Amino acid sequence: MAVNRREALKQLLYVSAGLAILPACLQHTNRLSLTLKHIQVNGDQEKMLAELVETILPATSTPGAKALSAHLFALIMIDDCYKKEEQQQWMNGLKAFDEACKKLNGHTFLKSTVPQRTSLVASLEANKDAKDDLTFFYKAIKRLTIQAYTSSQYFLTNVNVYELVPARYKGCVPLKPVIRKLA
Repeated sequence: MAVNRREALKQLLYVSAGLAILPACLQHTNRLSLTLKHIQVNGDQEKMLAELVETILPATSTPGAKALSAHLFALIMIDDCYKKEEQQQWMNGLKAFDEACKKLNGHTFLKSTVPQRTSLVASLEANKDAKDDLTFFYKAIKRLTIQAYTSSQYFLTNVNVYELVPARYKGCVPLKPVIRKLA
């Protein structure tokens, strides 16, 4: 039973194509949805950050921070704009946050209920004067969440409507009482 050269090459091609595709099929599903250069965050940590920003700014009649991808904005800002030491401190704080959640609730932040998440964030908020990695992480993620939310297209077109031209001046001091004092 002799196999001709053409059939052997065809079979070799099928086997090599299958071996080339195999690693893509075996990859874990918890991959990060964006590429970062300086910090190493996995898909589970990204999901945890999404739930954390949603706990900080939850959805009400307006979309929450998770719907506006504030966690992705925060990851990009930390990766691109923070110093190497701050990035390392933030990563240490991310790990400390996970440990604090396990210590307080007995399981991860993703498996926690909304009241448990809220109580953890409230305890971090109460301890915001500490100088540890966990506090640095929480302050940074809160600041970046608010920045992402207030600079989002939704916020600037529906909540705080931005007028390009003519930008009306809305001063913080009413004009009439000031004119009376000057007269």
